[in-house]
Amino acid sequence: MFLRRWNFVCTMIALTFVTVALVCFLFTPVSAQPSGTKPRGKPLSSLELKRLDTKMEEVRESFLRETTTLIKSYEDAGQLERAKTLLEALFKLDPLNEPVKNKLSSLQERIFDSHEFDIDLDTAKAWQPLGTVTKDRPLRIVVSGEYKFSTSLSTGPNGFSTENPAEDLIPGVPLGSVIAVIAAPGTPATKDKGPKPFSVGKDYQKPAERDGVLYLKVNAPPGSKCTGKLQVKISGAIPPE
Repeated sequence: MFLRRWNFVCTMIALTFVTVALVCFLFTPVSAQPSGTKPRGKPLSSLELKRLDTKMEEVRESFLRETTTLIKSYEDAGQLERAKTLLEALFKLDPLNEPVKNKLSSLQERIFDSHEFDIDLDTAKAWQPLGTVTKDRPLRIVVSGEYKFSTSLSTGPNGFSTENPAEDLIPGVPLGSVIAVIAAPGTPATKDKGPKPFSVGKDYQKPAERDGVLYLKVNAPPGSKCTGKLQVKISGAIPPE
């Protein structure tokens, strides 16, 4: 499995370099050459230059056609991540290409849909593990529903403590809002001091910042009472066993 994935990564890297070289060659005009440089070889006639330009256009169209065919083949085989890798390489080279941009967006939605699962978030509990995520892989969290929040806690003029993000309120996040943290595998969310909790609210979409386990809870001070469950739809994570 590792060898196959490594071969694929090497192929994608090689393809990206080839793509860069082709695009630079195909789309850099002769006028962009540094001033003062002399062309090597004998000058071409207008007819010969036209033939070369025609050949260049054929190469460009062939490259785009073959790449498009490869992307579709990956899609048909269900290898959406690999198709996305090729599209991202094309989009980086031509960020103004709207068809590629739209196709990439559509493909990302298909990837989300194919890796989507539902789970209930018990608001009465502290950090709850909801799945495993991979660094830089797109992650989407959609939360719906309502719950009851009540407290009889006393506090002073400074409000509730935010000194310990693992257990206290998270500063800058609305009281009662859904929050998340990505902890290292095998490490409870309350023990991992590295990552910072972040706001989720009703909708969150962003690449995961690290490998680890995704934890969710509501942003409530210790000692408060929360009753009810929220419905969570997660895409881009592996559900817990």
